[in-house]
Amino acid sequence: MKQSPAERLFTLTCYLLSTEIKGLSKQDIFRAVPGYQDSKTEEAANRLFERDKTSLKDAGIQLEVINNFGFEDAEAARYRIAKESFRWPKELTLNSAKMQLLELAAKAWNNQVLEGSAQSGLTRLKSLGLVASNTDLNPFTPRLLTRHAAFAPIARAIEDSLQVAFKYQKPDGGLSDRLVSPQRLRQIEGQWVLLAVHEGQSKNFLLRRIVSEVEVLQAEAKRLTNQELQQVEQELNDFVLGNLATIKVTGDTEAELALNPSEEGIAKLNYMDEAVLAEDLLEFGTDVEVIEPESLKRRMRASLKAVIKQHA
Repeated sequence: MKQSPAERLFTLTCYLLSTEIKGLSKQDIFRAVPGYQDSKTEEAANRLFERDKTSLKDAGIQLEVINNFGFEDAEAARYRIAKESFRWPKELTLNSAKMQLLELAAKAWNNQVLEGSAQSGLTRLKSLGLVASNTDLNPFTPRLLTRHAAFAPIARAIEDSLQVAFKYQKPDGGLSDRLVSPQRLRQIEGQWVLLAVHEGQSKNFLLRRIVSEVEVLQAEAKRLTNQELQQVEQELNDFVLGNLATIKVTGDTEAELALNPSEEGIAKLNYMDEAVLAEDLLEFGTDVEVIEPESLKRRMRASLKAVIKQHA
């Protein structure tokens, strides 16, 4: 699958940040970044590179040319990110160990959004001899997004400003067809949430309740202004902060590790969807006890009775 513009710019920026002293020649970039390899001719790759330089500049990242004897197109020309336009904090340096952590972060991200492109880009970076590599951390590569197959197509639809369609499971178990204009993906209290426009209104959808493949349509999405998005996010934050569950947790259990209660064994949990919280708490069985709210206690009680009835 071809890289999206965002993926290509991400990989290119990682390259340039990691080679700030030597820089990279245009041919180094074309050989290493998958997006340029998709170009049918070198002329097409050059045009793409010029567009990417403009995109980086618009984002406040300025490229500079070194060792080019006054001619940017000379074979000796090498590119790097100008220090004045992209500065790390003074106390931060990119050594081998920190590059390992960046690689882990990239792998966690690319599981759903960047797929293999960021990882292969970093591998090529090492093959150029520009970054030292230590493989001790490889077994601990995190996998943060694999449980939500909807994440990747929705992220691409947001980038391309296109509508999406999917089947959504309501808290009562019923299914409904949704056609929405996706705006933003956010993680709130451990849950991925889609902020979208549905039937002219701003709505929030839990990704775990999307039960079908996400169909990306060719219809242009309705876009909210930044001010409207900020208002929607603030309303969502206020809603979640207003939902607080108090849970008594048994010590020395998996529930204690997951919920991180106080020394008294009490966990305070904010939540967006009570039914989803109940589903998660049921996994811990009798190691958790809901103190409040009463509605969550009733829901947990009903769910436990249903489980007992099914397995009696």
